[in-house]
Amino acid sequence: MLEAVRLHVAVLKGGLRITPTAATSSCEPARGPARPGTPMTSSGGCPRPTSSPSTRCSGSPPPPPPDDALALFRRMPAADSRTWNILIAGLVRNQRHGEAAALFTGMLRGSVTPDDVTFAAVLPCCGLLLGRQVHALAVRVCSWADPVLGTNLARMYAAGGEIYDAEKVFEDMADRDLVAWNALISSYSKLRMGDRGLRLFRQMMVCGTRVDAFTIAAVLDEIAGRSCICGGMQIHSLMIKSDLTGDRFTCNALLNLYSKWGSPADVGKLFDEILEPDPVSWTLLIAAFSLSGRQDEAMETFFRMRISDVRPNSFTFGSLISSFCGTNSFDGAKQFHALILKTGLESDVVVGSAIVDTYSKCGDIMDGMKLFRSLPRKDLVSWNGIICGLAQNGEAAKAMEIFDEMVALDRDDAVPNAVTFVGLLSACSHGGLVGEGLRYFSKILPAYSISPQAEHYAIVIDILARAGLVEEAEAILAASPLQPDAVTWSTLLAACRKHGNLTVARRIAGKLLAGGREDPSPCVLLANLCSAGEEWSRASKIRELMTTGGHEKTPGNSWIEIRGYRHSFSAGLAHHFPIAIHFMIPFKRCSPTRSVWPLTSVKKRERERERA
Repeated sequence: MLEAVRLHVAVLKGGLRITPTAATSSCEPARGPARPGTPMTSSGGCPRPTSSPSTRCSGSPPPPPPDDALALFRRMPAADSRTWNILIAGLVRNQRHGEAAALFTGMLRGSVTPDDVTFAAVLPCCGLLLGRQVHALAVRVCSWADPVLGTNLARMYAAGGEIYDAEKVFEDMADRDLVAWNALISSYSKLRMGDRGLRLFRQMMVCGTRVDAFTIAAVLDEIAGRSCICGGMQIHSLMIKSDLTGDRFTCNALLNLYSKWGSPADVGKLFDEILEPDPVSWTLLIAAFSLSGRQDEAMETFFRMRISDVRPNSFTFGSLISSFCGTNSFDGAKQFHALILKTGLESDVVVGSAIVDTYSKCGDIMDGMKLFRSLPRKDLVSWNGIICGLAQNGEAAKAMEIFDEMVALDRDDAVPNAVTFVGLLSACSHGGLVGEGLRYFSKILPAYSISPQAEHYAIVIDILARAGLVEEAEAILAASPLQPDAVTWSTLLAACRKHGNLTVARRIAGKLLAGGREDPSPCVLLANLCSAGEEWSRASKIRELMTTGGHEKTPGNSWIEIRGYRHSFSAGLAHHFPIAIHFMIPFKRCSPTRSVWPLTSVKKRERERERA
């Protein structure tokens, strides 16, 4: 205590400022040394000596930076290794990595021998080259008894991409604590080496090491990218056994998994178990409803979020606005656009791209173009959104003009990808531009090293089919390395029906029936085509196959928004509130029994009339 008072007097005479926290830290009871090499917080830090001037350097809180400690350090006649360790750790904690590395170099030049705490403190600011040198020096002077030193070495090698060196360091560690296991598992996840991460997790469980929230989050992140819902459920069970269900961090990671591969009901049940949901939790629940096509529940969840006084972020609006693309609710999109303007997120590239896409798909391409031009920063998603929106609204020339503008920028965030050419080919299909569509498909697409996907082939087939070039479309499908799906064959089959090409239609029909397709649309088209060619027995056989196979055609549906209410209709629906029309049909002599003739007798009657 007397030494602390003397030092305080010396500091004041030297004209230095000292904070109250630093002045009173020497009055606290001596604490045992915390874990070395970690930030100086309540969870541990460099050891705090009880009878050294360095104690006064460690008492200041993180803000402001340790300038006072550095000034005091420079006035000290001599400093031991613990003083150097405290200053290096403080500089690293304040993200002043260059100064920390320079201080470490000065320590070596001053003939002060570093210890394991020094190496553990300086490694977070080292690159791969300097880190290897620190590692070599640590091998010479350390006993490798500190697990923090081994953990920081493994992190350094993993951050530099040398995962094999990180594994070697991990294997050489005599005492592997939970932090070491988590560091290597998370490194595998960052380097997209999930198989090794999962194997290490299983090894960790075999060793009996208790998991924590960071372990669970890293493993769930890897499982979410594998569409392995069973593995996610097993980790969920482990969370319950480890009493981690109340941790919001792990619950959000589990929500992310269930929102991608689970059911919205599971996501909702898990969400209800979170005591204090944060914006990430609400956003994941909204995204789960949006991805499953349950737009009404997504909007209801957003309203609950607002009532709970939780501020939405850009990803919340991005997930919610995308739901309006499926409902074409233009008024609702405008309302949320106004809310975005109030929250100040209109300049965010994610939200801005979502709004542009929504306006375009709702048919207001002019406002969509204005919003696109007003974006302060445009990424590839923004460019693709406006190109696809222009294509959907029949603006083929404008879509190609936007594409040329994007290519002329020559930026890394504006390089065309497969989605870009889906929009361009769709524009050519809607505009009847056969030559331009084939040029994009055969020349420009390979120029960007993009392999044509099934969507590209389907649109090219549609371009040729609309122009009546059925044989050319069939030749492209025959030369395709991909297996055409039922939608592509159905497009070509519909073109055959439109242009009366029964020869190609029979070949396509054979492939469709041989493939055992579950989609009833090709069978319906084929049955109608056979009926048009008076092949009644073949049409009857196809319809019998549809009935016995359970391939019934799903009734179509549509919706319209009137005065803020969205009304949906489907074929054969008779329970909508304006039911008076259903009672008026018999009285207006519009009964179907009076106006429908059997399909098989239509052309026979026409021939009889022509002969007469």
